[in-house]
Amino acid sequence: MPSNSETYLALNSRVCLKKLEFPSVYKPEADELYEVDALGFEELSRCDGTYEMSSVRMTRDFMEFCFTEGILRRNTLPSKKLIRVGRNEIPSLRYLMVEVTDRCNLSCAHCYVGEGKGKDMDVGMLSALAEEFENMGGLRFILTGGEPLLHPRFGEINQLLMGRDFRSILLTNGTLVDCEIASEIQFDEVQVSIDGMRQGHEIIRGRGTFDQVVKGLEHLREAGVPVSVATMIHRKNLTELKALGSFIRSYGVIGWALDVPCSAGRLEGKEEFIIPEAREAIRYLNLSFGSEQHESTGNYTCGAHLACVKVSGVLTKCGFYDDWNGGNVSEGLREAWRRLPKIVIDELECDCAFLDECRGGCRYRAELHSNSKGPDPLACAKYLGKFD
Repeated sequence: MPSNSETYLALNSRVCLKKLEFPSVYKPEADELYEVDALGFEELSRCDGTYEMSSVRMTRDFMEFCFTEGILRRNTLPSKKLIRVGRNEIPSLRYLMVEVTDRCNLSCAHCYVGEGKGKDMDVGMLSALAEEFENMGGLRFILTGGEPLLHPRFGEINQLLMGRDFRSILLTNGTLVDCEIASEIQFDEVQVSIDGMRQGHEIIRGRGTFDQVVKGLEHLREAGVPVSVATMIHRKNLTELKALGSFIRSYGVIGWALDVPCSAGRLEGKEEFIIPEAREAIRYLNLSFGSEQHESTGNYTCGAHLACVKVSGVLTKCGFYDDWNGGNVSEGLREAWRRLPKIVIDELECDCAFLDECRGGCRYRAELHSNSKGPDPLACAKYLGKFD
């Protein structure tokens, strides 16, 4: 074992330093975020493979923690690596959804995007977005559509997002994933949409789509790609959700995100799919596991750390909005994020003891119910039992 003077400390591969509301360490492949103190952060920023252990000021306990968690490694010879520190805003932009195309091979009954116009995001714009998001210390870069696999230059996109300082996530309906595509995927995670067992899934996505998505799931599993599943809860799949949970767990998925669709896009006016009692939906939302809730911090309402870039390049609060935006990212993602209007909790027209927990719920759902600063029926059902 070399002496301390002959041992050099280096951050492990794809261990990233980010200044959010707090100094932090992020591991994109494991999707693990660690809050550290100022001294620990400063010391880790020096661990470029030439920093001798004999010079280290971090505590032994903290250093051992970093070794145990795979944050740091010891080298017997100096080997310098570049360390980039992502520096964010307040509130920090941690999760960025990017609609790379509005093309889709399906016409799902609940799709909020509606009919596409065959538009695709310029790959140069996407590359610039990825670079700036990295510089800002973002955590998750989420590629969506439409169906992203239909972007005519998806192969290039697949490569340019590989190995970044953020976790790259591909959202897909799964029906186009064959053996070749699965073997070439470079994303850290692929999230596949499955909205029930055969009947519940196909009633909103179309005949034959269940077998197609299951085949896609099998190809991804065989290729060793980390897979999660997203499910929309509707009136036609409630009796299938427990079985669906067991089914997807058998495929070793890393997470299951369930949500209740809003009456927008193609779903607008289709009452046969809408769950009439919000409290009934809450029972099924609790089946989820391993999924990110995009929590808010500080005095901000829902999605304080989330934004969406439309195929046009406009940065919006989320995919449901067009007019709630910060302008086009061609002027810079950071600047668009600064301009994007935020609502603080104090502005909400809510008066209950659970605001610090629910943070107002979903603003789009609240707007459908009353207005953008009113209560979200689903959040009220969860915390207060209202809107029965």
